[in-house]
Amino acid sequence: MRCDLCGTDEAMPFTCRYCEGTFCSVHRLPPNHDCVFMKDYLEQPARDREFLEHIQGRMNLPQERIKSALYYMIYLRFSKTEVLHLAIATALVTAVGMSFYGFPFRLGFVRWELIVIFISAFIIHELGHKFLAQFYRAWAEFRVLLYGAVITAISALPFFPFKFIAPGVVWVSGNLSQSRSGKVSWIGPLTNLAMGTGFLVSYLALAALSSENFLLLAGVRFNGFIAFFNLIPFMGLDGQKIFSWNKMVWVLTFAAAIGLFIGGDFLGGGFTTALFRRFF
Repeated sequence: MRCDLCGTDEAMPFTCRYCEGTFCSVHRLPPNHDCVFMKDYLEQPARDREFLEHIQGRMNLPQERIKSALYYMIYLRFSKTEVLHLAIATALVTAVGMSFYGFPFRLGFVRWELIVIFISAFIIHELGHKFLAQFYRAWAEFRVLLYGAVITAISALPFFPFKFIAPGVVWVSGNLSQSRSGKVSWIGPLTNLAMGTGFLVSYLALAALSSENFLLLAGVRFNGFIAFFNLIPFMGLDGQKIFSWNKMVWVLTFAAAIGLFIGGDFLGGGFTTALFRRFF
């Protein structure tokens, strides 16, 4: 659908809640398309007025900018649509995670710890994007993508050899520089690397005490896989934006993700272990 103002073809157009026009991400706010109901917009709650003041450059005091940025980062705003899309995507990602381990359901017994690991790996990744985008005073909401959701669902089938985890994306609207846009994309995989590393350190600490833990390795492997997959530099994934922003950052982060995934798989006796035994 095309923007009523500039004619840009927008995959997910925005509808102004005041004039009900259809606009692209750049012109979605009333001030950006000279909305005929600007007066109504200005009479909205304080958060709308604060945003208007920001884009018009009236909040110039450093302490006010910092205070406002922190407010928009901490105060996560979710629409009902976003919550629904997050729920659908989380269910799909959890199904893919369970398929890694052959859906361990026995006599009604479910490994809830695994489900918590899968959900946290996905949700924290997406919230990382949302947090940083809002810190930069941009609009950010998660949406399921139909083709991504379908492929993710298919890859959750136990017999499907390749796993695909990209059921949706956090759409960001705002005048972000390439550097900030790259950082918003980078923060997602970084959360998985941080969580995966935490699981790995915990596993190694317990292993030193002769007390290995399968669940910790699952956390290493799954977080490593999500980070690795999202860092692939094409298909509109995080890696594509990171690569365009800073190639060295992408190389180092991608290498860390591969190392984390292979390390977790090797310690768990997965495909990597079988490969080493075959050739060495």
